[in-house]
Amino acid sequence: MNGTDPSAKQIIVFGAGAYGQALAAAALESGQSVLILAPNEAALSSARANPRLSSCSFKAMDLVAESDPLEGWNTALVLMVVPCQSLRAAATWLSQRWKHDTGPAVVSASKGVEQSTLLLPHDVLGEVLPQGSRVAVLSGPSFAKELSAGMMTSVVCASSEPAFTRSCAERLHRPNFRVYGSHDVVGVEVGGALKNVIAMVAGAVDELKLGHNARSAVITRGLGEITQVGVALGADPLTFLGLSGLGDLVLTCTGDLSRNRTFGMRLAKGERARDIIADLGQVVEGYTTTQSAYGLSRKHQLDTPIVNAVYSVLYEDVPVKEALQQLMSREQRLEFSWARGDAPK
Repeated sequence: MNGTDPSAKQIIVFGAGAYGQALAAAALESGQSVLILAPNEAALSSARANPRLSSCSFKAMDLVAESDPLEGWNTALVLMVVPCQSLRAAATWLSQRWKHDTGPAVVSASKGVEQSTLLLPHDVLGEVLPQGSRVAVLSGPSFAKELSAGMMTSVVCASSEPAFTRSCAERLHRPNFRVYGSHDVVGVEVGGALKNVIAMVAGAVDELKLGHNARSAVITRGLGEITQVGVALGADPLTFLGLSGLGDLVLTCTGDLSRNRTFGMRLAKGERARDIIADLGQVVEGYTTTQSAYGLSRKHQLDTPIVNAVYSVLYEDVPVKEALQQLMSREQRLEFSWARGDAPK
């Protein structure tokens, strides 16, 4: 899509959570002006209290009238750092208030698949944003806490326009925040979304003390399932060997900061999903993404036993141990049978 040149030194960050704050701080360090948007004042409280964001501007979305433009920010690069299931609403809000002649330049850091439509984030934005908007996506192994601490992090930015990809990557790149470019929007988004599903299984394996061998098998076979889904949606299979595929998957399956891995560990202890989510007080993207991944697998007739097992635990009340046992008792077959076309449907 044609539209806004993101060369202006302004960035709007939709979302005041940990990752939104980390990206906002990185933008400030590169000399850019930053506006942080959140649904209401309560959602902004943590960001306002962050000393690294003291020079940011803040706006509560519920206090900005639909008729009011985003005065002074109508050529900014927009970072969407909201839960995937909230992306459509956030993009609609932006579209109603964007008064510039050309559509916004948007980078989506949302990870997931919209449940009601099975659309990826860039497709949701394509449906909602004004004509002339430009969309890129950002994903990769990046815990917000480590990024906020200035620790070395590498991610991938992808769009269908090489010049726009390069421009966005240059805007976000910092000495300790390396941003690679990619042409594969679908692959980058699928890797970032489905790794959360696999991470829940890795967490359960760790909690049940099933060993490093089992966890390695989950990661490897999980990568195969992610690749299947991605290829079915048009992704380049090589993308899943990179940062937004294998890199993000390994981090989320092994890192103690992973909410999805923690969620899987607690499921293995016998806790109920809704109780865990309420206690964490944060979005667990893998929970909703499981339903979407299962829907995509069935739609495209894919062989995804790990995704199916997680779905059975979360939505059919199958005990974790039983689901894992069913995985291990599947019939023997050749590795990569799905890629050769001889996997059972």
